[in-house]
Amino acid sequence: MTLVSILAVGCGGESRSSTVDSVSPIADPGVDTGPVVEVVPTTAAQPPLDPNAAPTTPLGELRARYLPIWSPDFDWAFPPEVCGSDWALDAIAEPNESANLAALGDIAAAAALSVMRFDFLLTRALTQPHVLEQLCVAVATVGSSRTEALDLLAEYLDTGVRAAGTPSYPQEVTIVAASPTAALAVACVVAEPPQDASPQEEVADESAAAALLQAYLLAASRGLEDAVADVSLRVANVVSRPVESCTALDSWSAEWAVRAEEWAASGGLWGPVERTVSVEELCRSQRADGPGECPREWGP
Repeated sequence: MTLVSILAVGCGGESRSSTVDSVSPIADPGVDTGPVVEVVPTTAAQPPLDPNAAPTTPLGELRARYLPIWSPDFDWAFPPEVCGSDWALDAIAEPNESANLAALGDIAAAAALSVMRFDFLLTRALTQPHVLEQLCVAVATVGSSRTEALDLLAEYLDTGVRAAGTPSYPQEVTIVAASPTAALAVACVVAEPPQDASPQEEVADESAAAALLQAYLLAASRGLEDAVADVSLRVANVVSRPVESCTALDSWSAEWAVRAEEWAASGGLWGPVERTVSVEELCRSQRADGPGECPREWGP
């Protein structure tokens, strides 16, 4: 097993995944008719999150606010060279409620790719822990998902533990519903056979479940590392349910469709999507109106 909830338990701690009841929809400001690109207001500098951090550039100082362990390599590191994913946007982003997802073109394809990227970058970080992987985790996440994933990775770096298996991502993602500033998706992630560890390496035991049903809340986000408001979808929260197989995926999807209907009944601008996007479709189409990235081309 390779995701946050199972890995945290496998390391002897409590699960860091959110409970189903703790997930709430992101507020919907209504349809935005303004420009897609806007200038980010200048904000006052904040102290680095790591009290021992010594960033040498303004960009490094910004990254230090979001990453629990600082490395001088963050001053130059930038995807895709570092993260093995064709990520052309800012490495650090925050939810942006003024963004309209229509700017992304094929919203379902963009959401599916964001889910696959999140799982790939997180599982790679936990199977191959390194300080640079903090930046890659920050690329794929915002909000509580980023905090939980970075805290778990920091524990791996401190203790020398690594996850079993290899970096992975779901082959299909179902987008259940969407609002003007968020999307709700589900997928099933199958556990991989454990790798053999060398005597010097401690490997997390992930044999508790054969698969994970995952629900992802994705937020429209804006990059913070330059003056251009790059709009993207990034994972803001994740709910996991260990299962024996992926046969329950349909009922899992239906469960979250009901939740989205409840959000809409409460006044949220949520509407059903119910579209499944596969890796095959992403790699085959790569249309101009959708994400031009194939997960199969991501680095190891």
